[in-house]
Amino acid sequence: MIDEQLARKAFETAINYLSISARSEKEVKEKLYKKGFHRDVVDVTLEKLKGYKYIDDEQYVSAYLSFYGSKYGRKQLSYKLVMDKGVDKLLVENIIADKISDEVEIEKGVGVAVKYIARKKLEKKDRTKLANWLFSKGFEWDIINKVLPQIEYFDRANSEIDFEDKAGNEEF
Repeated sequence: MIDEQLARKAFETAINYLSISARSEKEVKEKLYKKGFHRDVVDVTLEKLKGYKYIDDEQYVSAYLSFYGSKYGRKQLSYKLVMDKGVDKLLVENIIADKISDEVEIEKGVGVAVKYIARKKLEKKDRTKLANWLFSKGFEWDIINKVLPQIEYFDRANSEIDFEDKAGNEEF
């Protein structure tokens, strides 16, 4: 039997934690354990939070992708959600597959690469450095190999970056 007062305190603790930012179920669970609540109280609290839709890992993943999706590749997003946030791997993979197509990933890779090039003032010879940096941001090699040809470098004196649509004539 669970003490009502203790259950209420655990629920209020979780609500306060969630009021700061959206959290995954694992993050809320760890916070409650860290505050010293027993497993039975934590389980009841989590069920109550799910009932009110205060925690929903599917919505959390979608919100996370909306916020961080433009900064990282699919691999990095998946890793952070599964390993750091404790979201189910299959759930994460399914949502990422639905929300981020190869075309979107390529566009994102070009955008991230442009920012990196402008910040670091890279030259043509730094193509490997750019590819490795994109890989470190979670972009897969097949995506990187499609991003690199879309970027034309100018020398250090000219910091402009020219984009050419490989399908033909349009410049971005």
